Amino acid sequence: MKNIKYIGSVMMSFALWLTSCESDLEENPAGNISIANFYSSEDDAVTGLYGVYNSVYDLYGNTIINYGEVNADNATVSPNVSDLFEWDEFTYSNELTEGFWRSAYDGINLANEVALYTAEIDFDEEKRADIVSESKALRALFYWHMVRIMGGVPIYEIPTIGFEEVDRARATEEEVYALIFRDLTEAALELPTTSLAGRLNAHIVDALLARIYLYRNDFPNALVHAKRVIDSGSFDLFADYAHIFKTEHNNGIEHIYQIQYLSGERNNPIPGTFGPRALPGQYGNSFWANTVVGGSIAPSDEFVSENPTSYRKSVTIADSYEHIDGVTGTITMEEAYGPGVFPYYVSKFDDRAAELQSGVNLNVIRYADVLLIAAEASNEVDPAASEKYTWINKVRARARNGVEADLPDLAGLSQDEFRTAVLEERRFELAFEGQRAWDLKRRGDFLTTLRAQGKTVEDYKLLFPIPNNQVRLNPNLTQNEGW
Repeated sequence: MKNIKYIGSVMMSFALWLTSCESDLEENPAGNISIANFYSSEDDAVTGLYGVYNSVYDLYGNTIINYGEVNADNATVSPNVSDLFEWDEFTYSNELTEGFWRSAYDGINLANEVALYTAEIDFDEEKRADIVSESKALRALFYWHMVRIMGGVPIYEIPTIGFEEVDRARATEEEVYALIFRDLTEAALELPTTSLAGRLNAHIVDALLARIYLYRNDFPNALVHAKRVIDSGSFDLFADYAHIFKTEHNNGIEHIYQIQYLSGERNNPIPGTFGPRALPGQYGNSFWANTVVGGSIAPSDEFVSENPTSYRKSVTIADSYEHIDGVTGTITMEEAYGPGVFPYYVSKFDDRAAELQSGVNLNVIRYADVLLIAAEASNEVDPAASEKYTWINKVRARARNGVEADLPDLAGLSQDEFRTAVLEERRFELAFEGQRAWDLKRRGDFLTTLRAQGKTVEDYKLLFPIPNNQVRLNPNLTQNEGW
C-alpha cells in the first residue's frame, strides 16, 4: 500500500461522516464509486450535506481558541497547567497543525462530493441549486480558515477520486480568496434568507463575506455586506450581554450563525476549556464543577487592566465564584489557587450546571460583530458618515447596561481615533470568541502587540506551518518560510 496524504474522506462512508469518526485512508478507488452511486435522491443529497456540516465541528474545535485567542494578547495559559504552552509561547511544532489540516480537507472533499453528485440528481431544480450552493459556501468556509492560518494551500474543486492529482502544489493566497469570494457571493444570491438552525442561509453568508472582506481590508465590500445584514431587520442585540452565551437563548435574535450543540449528545467543549482547573493535589473539581475541568486558559493581566469597567466586563471575567456544593458560598480565586496564581478566569461561557456536557451553541458570527464591522468599514469609506457612531454606540450601550458613567457614547473622533476605538470595542465585545489574533493581524498590529507583552514572536510566525507530514508526502508542497 502506498503512502497517501489525508486530504479528505476519499474512502469514508456516510456512516463515518455522521458519527464524526476518523479512519486511515486506504488505496481503494472502488470506494469512491460507491459514494457516487449513493447520490440518487434529494434525501441522499441532504444526508451528504449534513456530512459536510459534521466536519464544521472539527474545524472550529481546532481553530477558535488556539489560533484565534491563546496566541494573542487577551489570553494566557494559567500557571497551574502546561497543556497549551506551545501556543502561548509560540514554540509549537508544526505537527500541531496536522489535526486542523485533516479537518479542513476532510470538509472540503465532502463538500466537493455533495456539489458534484447533487448536480446530477433529478429533483426540484431550486432545491438542487440551493444544496449545491450551500456545499460550496461550506467549502469556502474551510478554505477561509486555511488561507488565513497557513497562506496559499492546494485547491481542490472536485472530489479526490482515486489518487489522480492528489499531489497538488500550493495555490497563491489570491487564488484561494478568489475561490472563497466566488462561492460565497453565488451562495448569497442563491440561498434563501432563512434556514434550519445550524445551516447556512443568505444572511449568514453576507455576514461571513463582511468579515472576510474586512480581514482583506476591502472596506467598501465589507460595508455592503454588513449593511445587507443590518438592513434585513432580521437581527438585533440581546438586551442582556450574558444571554448571548446561555443554552436557554440558543439561536436567538443576535445569533446570526451558531454551531449547534445538545447536552449529553454532542457537548460544547468551550465552557470546560475556560473553567478554572484545580492545582495538583487540590480538590479535583476546583470548586467550580462536579467534574474535573480541562480549563487552562486565563485572561491576561493586560486584558484585565485595560478592559474598561462595565457590565460586559463583569460578565466576561471573574475573580470569584460560588462553590459548586451550594453551601460553602463565594470562593475567591486567591483562596482557591493562592495569591497571583490564577487571579481571574473567563466567566462568559460558564455552564457549570451541565458538568462539562454543555449544550450551549458556539457562536461563529453574531450581530454585534456585524455592527462593528459596519462601523469600522464606514469609517474607512467615508470618515464623515454618522452611521458609524450609531452602530458602535449601540454595542457600547448594551455593554454598559444603563450605567451612564461606563462606556459613554462616542462622538467627534478623528478617523484615526475611530480606528483605535472600534478595534478596542471588538477586543472587549468579542473577547475569547476567536477573533482577537485575526483582528491584530489584519491591522498589522500583531507582532508589536505581542512583543510589547514580552513574548518572542519572529516575523514569520504571522503564518502557521504546513504539517511536516504533508510536506513529506507531497513532493509539490512547500513549507512556509521560517518553519
